[in-house]
Amino acid sequence: MSIKGSDLLVQVLLNWGVDHVYGLPGDSIDTVVDSLRSEQEKIDFIHVRHEEVATLAASSYAKLTGKLGVALSIGGPGAIHMLNGMYDAKMDNVPMLVLAGQVVTDVANTKFFQEVDLPNLFADVAVYNKLVESADTISEVANQAIQTAYEKKGVAVLTIPNDVLMEKVKMPVLQERTFKRVKPQISMEDVKSGLHLIEKAKKPVILAGVGAKHAKTELIQLSEKFEIPMIVTLPAKGMVPDGHPNFLGNLGKIGTKPAYEAMQETDLLILLGTDYPYVDYLPSKKVPCIQVDIEQEKMSHRYPADVEIVADMKDCLTEWNKADVVVKNRSFLRACHDNMKNWQSWMEEDEAKAGVPLAPEAVMAEIRNISQPDTIYSIDVGTSTVWSTRYLHLGNENQFITSAWLGTMGCALPGAIAAKKAYPEKQVIAITGDGGFSMVMQDFVTAVHYQMPMIVVLLNNTELSFIKYEQQAAGEENYAIDLPDIDYAGFAENCGGKGYHVETREELVRALQMAKSDDVPVLLDVHVDKDAAPLPGKILWDEAKGYLSFEGKTLKDEHRIAKFPPLKTILRRFL
Repeated sequence: MSIKGSDLLVQVLLNWGVDHVYGLPGDSIDTVVDSLRSEQEKIDFIHVRHEEVATLAASSYAKLTGKLGVALSIGGPGAIHMLNGMYDAKMDNVPMLVLAGQVVTDVANTKFFQEVDLPNLFADVAVYNKLVESADTISEVANQAIQTAYEKKGVAVLTIPNDVLMEKVKMPVLQERTFKRVKPQISMEDVKSGLHLIEKAKKPVILAGVGAKHAKTELIQLSEKFEIPMIVTLPAKGMVPDGHPNFLGNLGKIGTKPAYEAMQETDLLILLGTDYPYVDYLPSKKVPCIQVDIEQEKMSHRYPADVEIVADMKDCLTEWNKADVVVKNRSFLRACHDNMKNWQSWMEEDEAKAGVPLAPEAVMAEIRNISQPDTIYSIDVGTSTVWSTRYLHLGNENQFITSAWLGTMGCALPGAIAAKKAYPEKQVIAITGDGGFSMVMQDFVTAVHYQMPMIVVLLNNTELSFIKYEQQAAGEENYAIDLPDIDYAGFAENCGGKGYHVETREELVRALQMAKSDDVPVLLDVHVDKDAAPLPGKILWDEAKGYLSFEGKTLKDEHRIAKFPPLKTILRRFL
């Protein structure tokens, strides 16, 4: 039996359990799209309005499920558009397969219309990157691509000329495929060495990343058994319930002051499944360190580890939790609890802010009131990240995704689309700014078209607010940050969804209650205070000097004093 190359490719996807593909059709990939049409009962083709949204959604799907995200486009301009989401997947270490069309082989290398050297274009972003030159190899190469994407937690790319996809080949015997990661053999000697350090430490601190997500129950048990405060990285938000008494929040500019202070006071750093890059927030003096990760290459990458345990996280934490060791009344943990009580009281003050324009902190508090125990939050990059991370209270069933390492604006809406595809029964809330949303807003109609009820909360301050404060912290004057306003609520209505224009807290409460039960995508255009400063949890001296320099330049050049947060707030974060 003979079969078209594109039909064979789709059969390979089915054998790997792929049930949907994001993309945009076009001439050099239309043969694959036609094969997907033939299997539309088994594989949904989600037609987006921009290829960047296709790969951002595929990356988000992989973050949420651990399964392969798949996206396709034509070669040339479409392939170039896909790069942003591909780099997001690469940097957040999730599996993705990209199918890119290419000009037919008899005009290859002739500078033909839309011809781009795609293997070279994708060389940096891909863990597997092949130009398919014969339909006879499609099955083998596609299987290798998907296997490699899973193994290396990255992007696999197949560039396939359209004439190759149209070739007929003999149908091979295909078997259902799955990926199972091989666990490294755990060293019990290393486990015991780590346990010894934990036993003798007076002020241990855990910093956990996404590498510990599958062991969150064991992580919490470890914290409770040994009375160790826990801090998580941004992409691991939600791994530990925000309400857990031993939880200190996040670390870094978006983090909490108690987390920063605990990190500087610790006498034992326990790194669990993280390659946290902001080393300035790790202990300023060298302290003993235990690092646990399934990948050897992560060891001592950011901070020198005295005990390196290459193992599956759950295996290691289980061994520690089984140890016949009891720790009680650790004074360091009690001090961290007191710090967190102070911090939480400050956060409650922020959330209670009244008046117009709305405080972003108050918006987060109202979002919490309509959210579900298993709500999925898709968060954009910018001030949205700060407000969401600090003021959304997540539990064990919530999921929280963002573009953590690439930090690309515009990721919230594609993430929400992916969340509704992965978990159609769950509430999905995207939180974005007018800067990020306006980069991808055309794909709000994609959510409408595929009947994906979701709530998009747009924090509208008519500027690139995070960049404004970055400029100030660097001692630079603000420039090129203004964004002309758009009737975003009207836009949502014109797309076939619902839109609410919100300026007061009362309007916000009503709009959220209506959005909660709406059966179409809803956009809340919430006008927030542009002077709400996303201050770091702990203001460092270099940042303080930058703000003072900015203030001096503003006074000199514009003859005015810049508006800053209340002195009380600044002093709390600085002292």
